Amino acid sequence: MTAYTAQEELDQLKSWWKIYGNSLIVGVVLGVVMLVGFRYWTQQREIKRVTASAIYEQLLEQLRANKPEARASGEKIINEYASTPYAPLAALLLSKQAYLSGDKALARKQLEWALAHADDAAVQHTARLRLGRLILESNETQGLAALLDVKDVAGFETEYQELKGDVAVAQGKKDEARVAYEEALKKSPPGSSYAMVLKMKHDDLGAEKK
Repeated sequence: MTAYTAQEELDQLKSWWKIYGNSLIVGVVLGVVMLVGFRYWTQQREIKRVTASAIYEQLLEQLRANKPEARASGEKIINEYASTPYAPLAALLLSKQAYLSGDKALARKQLEWALAHADDAAVQHTARLRLGRLILESNETQGLAALLDVKDVAGFETEYQELKGDVAVAQGKKDEARVAYEEALKKSPPGSSYAMVLKMKHDDLGAEKK
């Protein structure tokens, strides 16, 4: 094992620092900047989330009281807090408000936005199903098959099958509709009161042709 004097070790350290010192300083500075930047980003994201939550609660109160300011609150969340989970929820609420007021074009626009921006699966399914029904009301059945072609529909099996049945009925495809309604009935929770509605839709198609 080679032994070094204190002076030799010092000379080696100086030589090493001359070669790698600047890189080390840059690395440390970048590390600190990234850490500070990440903390700042995290804090800003949390501030946005909390603010959006407060505005969303305000939106709910305004809708319950049927106040005209509700639309402005919802649009504020969508425009200024689009990255938060409250924005797609606000779009769903504004869509319902627009639909009830007779503005189906705006209702569709809000549902399309919610579907495109939602991260939560339940919100995505809700937006997609409502959008599908709205499109069906407009007799635009051609693109609905692609819209409803979703692999993971956990928790929404009944709703998807029912809508597929409704689309098939609108297209005059009774056999397809019958199968869809049967699947919807199978997926319905035990004791579901809505099963009666599905059965009526199924029975209205008449007996299957042999």
